[in-house]
Amino acid sequence: MFIVRTMSIRHNTIDHLGVAPALLRALFAAAIWLGGVVFVTPAMADGTVHRLTEDGAQLGTLFTDGVVDDLRFTVALDGDVPDATHVWALVGGSQFRQRTNEGYWIEWNGRNEELIDNHFPIVNDTVVFKVIDEDIGVDNRGVSIAIGYRIDGVLKYGLFGLLPEGNE
Repeated sequence: MFIVRTMSIRHNTIDHLGVAPALLRALFAAAIWLGGVVFVTPAMADGTVHRLTEDGAQLGTLFTDGVVDDLRFTVALDGDVPDATHVWALVGGSQFRQRTNEGYWIEWNGRNEELIDNHFPIVNDTVVFKVIDEDIGVDNRGVSIAIGYRIDGVLKYGLFGLLPEGNE
């Protein structure tokens, strides 16, 4: 069901929201990819250091009954000095959300130029993206989460999936 909803919204989202097609294709590709993933990549405090790319790095998938305990990603900047850091999501294949710098999730129109800067601090050429720390059980209809940063107008990002348990 998640894949069908994602694919059916694709055309309308591109036409009506003016979303950058490459970024939107990446989000939808991640949603489709997540539908077929059969492994779990823990992202919480596991010491993994990720690298984001202009094409979107795959950060893994977490199957959960709803409780997400301090989901955060450590990202190596490799000398990049971000102008802004962002966290956004596609919920259930049709609802765009973005994280504010206070940690709240709000509706978003899908335009990447309107993403809110989360102001995550840079320490020792890394940045830690704080994503979520709560029970999303009722809302977990499949969530494609993206984290990213801008440098000189270029968006580097990575994609992570949250899926309900039982979809492994």
